[in-house]
Amino acid sequence: MRHKRVLVVGWKRPLLQKAKALGAEVWFAQHPGKYRPDVADVSDMILLCDYTDQESFVALVADLHSVRPFDAVVAVAEDALLPTSMVVDRLGLRGASARTVRLLTDKWAMRQILAESGVDPVTAALGSTGADLLAFGAESGYPFIAKPIAGCGSFGVSEVASPEHVPGALSALGGRRFIMEEFLDGPEISVETFSFGSRHVVLAMTEKHVGNGFVEAGHTVPAELPQDLVDEVRTLVERFLDAVGLCDSPAHVEVKLTRRGPRIVEGHNRRGGDRINELVEHTCGIDMEALTLAWALDLTEPLTAGPRPVGQAAIRFLTAAPGEVLEVAGIDAATRVPGVHAVQVSVKPGDNIGPVEWSDDRPGYVIAVADHDAAEVCARAADLIRIHTHPISGTGRSQTLPTRGVDQSPLFGY
Repeated sequence: MRHKRVLVVGWKRPLLQKAKALGAEVWFAQHPGKYRPDVADVSDMILLCDYTDQESFVALVADLHSVRPFDAVVAVAEDALLPTSMVVDRLGLRGASARTVRLLTDKWAMRQILAESGVDPVTAALGSTGADLLAFGAESGYPFIAKPIAGCGSFGVSEVASPEHVPGALSALGGRRFIMEEFLDGPEISVETFSFGSRHVVLAMTEKHVGNGFVEAGHTVPAELPQDLVDEVRTLVERFLDAVGLCDSPAHVEVKLTRRGPRIVEGHNRRGGDRINELVEHTCGIDMEALTLAWALDLTEPLTAGPRPVGQAAIRFLTAAPGEVLEVAGIDAATRVPGVHAVQVSVKPGDNIGPVEWSDDRPGYVIAVADHDAAEVCARAADLIRIHTHPISGTGRSQTLPTRGVDQSPLFGY
């Protein structure tokens, strides 16, 4: 009997290792500009192709499938989700449909389907000019949110607090069409799910810590929520996933806990970024990437219920003043803090650091695992790390910022 054959579209070595661990024959499709040699020993075949050229990619995979059939085609990279779903549709494999992925990646289409289905009453409109921003503010009130129709990592998202903020928001949007939404007050969580067929199982709820702007400064799993709110969020997320038609796929759904009840921010048919998958695995015992591969390959049984979390896991991202890095200190001390699982600093002396405008701008992180205080462990460890920079301009003085920069207050006051 032949090994199951999986085509992994985009991403990095760890995902391929997980496919190999399942005993699969692993084919890897990667954009030539993103190829790294470290994937060679965990790939049985490598296809260097522009998978974002969707029609050509679907035709290529269909031709290969006619000779060497694939049992699954899987992606976790944002730019690979739609072409992968188109292949899944063409070949009749397990996974999210192209219709669903288009609804999730087009935030305006998502808002429309939620309004039509009565799932989530959030005021929204489409725009392309400063006049559109001013008109939405005049009609719906300030503040409101402006963000690109497609994208991730909080790139281009702005809070428009007044007419005076319109030029800055328009600049952040970079001349693209955008969506304007009412401002949703309250803390934010994400809900990590897996859909077996059309039956959705909540694996975890993740507390988000937001620093300046909309870029996450940290996450904690599980979010500490009262049971009645957990039930309300679960029902909303299940209705959301039904509305977009998600089947046979992981999902990462962002939710605001407003005074009027939970509201959907957006969703993705993949596991969450920011190493949320690791936090879920530490606390719930489920690797969402491995589960995605195993389910697509028909190598596992469906979960009947979500796992009961054990302990707590947290991540905090480091911060630094913009400028040239002169020194990085405190890494060893942070690593020795009891409960710290990982410390990663991605800058070194001589590197330049810009302002944090989206997720990839953050210069590192700390992950902690503990019985109940992982967030506090992270905070203590992150506070020991100092990224010393020379200013870009102005005072002529070097700058050192505490790396935590996160409001450590609890998600709820009870």
